[in-house]
Amino acid sequence: MNKKHTIHTRILSIDGGGVRGIVPAVILAYLEKKLQQLSGNSDARIADYFDLFAGNSTGGLIIAGLLLPGEDGRPKYSAEDIVELYLKNAKIIFQSSLLQGIKSVSGLLDVKYEDEGAQFVYNKYFENRELKELLKPCLIPVYDLTRGKNYFFRQHKAIVSDRHNFYLKDVMRSATAAIAYFPPANITSVNGQEKHCFIDGGIFAVNPSLSAYAEFRYLNKNLYSKNTMMFSLGGGRQDTYLECDKVSHWGAMEWRDTGSNLVTTALSDASNYQLEAVYNSNPNYLRINPFIDKSHSTSLDNSKDEYLKYLYQLGRQAIVYNQVALNNFAAQLVESHKGD
Repeated sequence: MNKKHTIHTRILSIDGGGVRGIVPAVILAYLEKKLQQLSGNSDARIADYFDLFAGNSTGGLIIAGLLLPGEDGRPKYSAEDIVELYLKNAKIIFQSSLLQGIKSVSGLLDVKYEDEGAQFVYNKYFENRELKELLKPCLIPVYDLTRGKNYFFRQHKAIVSDRHNFYLKDVMRSATAAIAYFPPANITSVNGQEKHCFIDGGIFAVNPSLSAYAEFRYLNKNLYSKNTMMFSLGGGRQDTYLECDKVSHWGAMEWRDTGSNLVTTALSDASNYQLEAVYNSNPNYLRINPFIDKSHSTSLDNSKDEYLKYLYQLGRQAIVYNQVALNNFAAQLVESHKGD
């Protein structure tokens, strides 16, 4: 292979989407097993085969789980463990007291959920572990309300600067503080010197793949797309087609849910479009974001067993539909890993 085309950085990017994180988690569980099969190493993990990770909201939860080291220094959780995290804990994260439900009017007058359930789950999985402990460089987008600007949690910055190091449970609480669903996260850096009020970064980076590519270029100014592989995963999409006459007199109430879906889909598609142009049909870029049937919602917080089962099956269907591309990408990952 010509040196200028040698793969230097393999990037994994995962969109936000609440409970729909089940979909990318299921696909990653398949990829992890395929990597084990192709490498002949039953202990192979996703963390071994990518060099830079990006995850918005629920995607940040997935990558933090995949990169958390155990006592032996190897990844503590497998991709299959992350699938189980969703299936076993979605109801705990998205739980609301009767009083909160009445007070919020389903998120119209107050946040839809208190954060006790989410904090319980993040404490259980991440305890008092710190951002700097993660095994690989990563970025997790959030928005800083008090400073009025975008912010990225970065493992590679936390390693060299205490002011950028936070407890992972606080990183997860911040990353998943979706507007109108959860209260903003007031958190402090591990050293106690940095205080922030964060919300979910989905308002600017629901699909963080372009941010991940920009981070790669920032860290490697003499390298380009031909030196990378990128696997970008979404939690499922549902195109919305509206008739102009029908929506011409819609107000805030009508636009609330439909408008949110339009914005997130448009933001995600914009990042994908730009990266497709950057990679110019190069198979080193693979994006999977399956369509959600119109009979189901794109809800972030539907933790009913029926919906969770549907999302699991949607992930399995996406594997079947994209099996050739997934297998080829896995083979490329294993081949490029030989030079590490």
